[in-house]
Amino acid sequence: MLRPGRERRPERRQAGFSLVEVIIVLAVVGMMAGAVSVSFQSLHRARARGAAQRLAAAMRYSYDRSVTTGAYFRLVIDLTGQKYWAERSDERFYLVRGKEDSAGRGLAPGEEQEKEEERKRKEAEERAKFLSSGNALLDPTPARKKARFETFKDSALPKVELKDVRIRDIFTPRQREAYTEGKTYLYFFPDGHAERAWIHVADEEGDVYTLVLHPLTGRVEIKTGDLPVERDFELDAEGHSETPR
Repeated sequence: MLRPGRERRPERRQAGFSLVEVIIVLAVVGMMAGAVSVSFQSLHRARARGAAQRLAAAMRYSYDRSVTTGAYFRLVIDLTGQKYWAERSDERFYLVRGKEDSAGRGLAPGEEQEKEEERKRKEAEERAKFLSSGNALLDPTPARKKARFETFKDSALPKVELKDVRIRDIFTPRQREAYTEGKTYLYFFPDGHAERAWIHVADEEGDVYTLVLHPLTGRVEIKTGDLPVERDFELDAEGHSETPR
């Protein structure tokens, strides 16, 4: 019973959220978190695919420049430093027949092999001079001059350094195994021929793209996924074993 002069005050509602409101808020937060996660995944995939497309364009450009200029081109791929660039030579160049000698465990021969080949070439030249001087009865065996490559400077094909994405490995018919470390090369010839190559580009999240370089056309396929090397990889278009030039 109210005393005279006093009015009933409305009851105050207790502050807080109902169970339904909490569930709705949690659902909204979950959807937002899921959208952020999907956007990050899409960003990583875009980086990996973008890196694969740039590498494919570099290979195609090297092929085209070799054909149009009549020079020998090679793409230098530094698997340890994760960078690549183009080099050019106007001297006639041949690939060594047979498989390359490497240290194994995925380590490319790179500069160490070049230094060793240069040492052997100089020894052969000295031996040829000695034999041709009349100090020996054997005929000299001429040493094949090694082509010298220089960095190719072109705004359309700059030196590329990879970040958050890497060239995981590369395989060509002259290799005994896929290379994962060291420095290796892809060669392009003015007669319209390139080395066949199988390359994997991967990001930190595990997304992988497979690049396949076709030797007779210079075309580069970009395939989604970590695809194994095909069984007939070392065979040419006619089904014969591919021999390095």
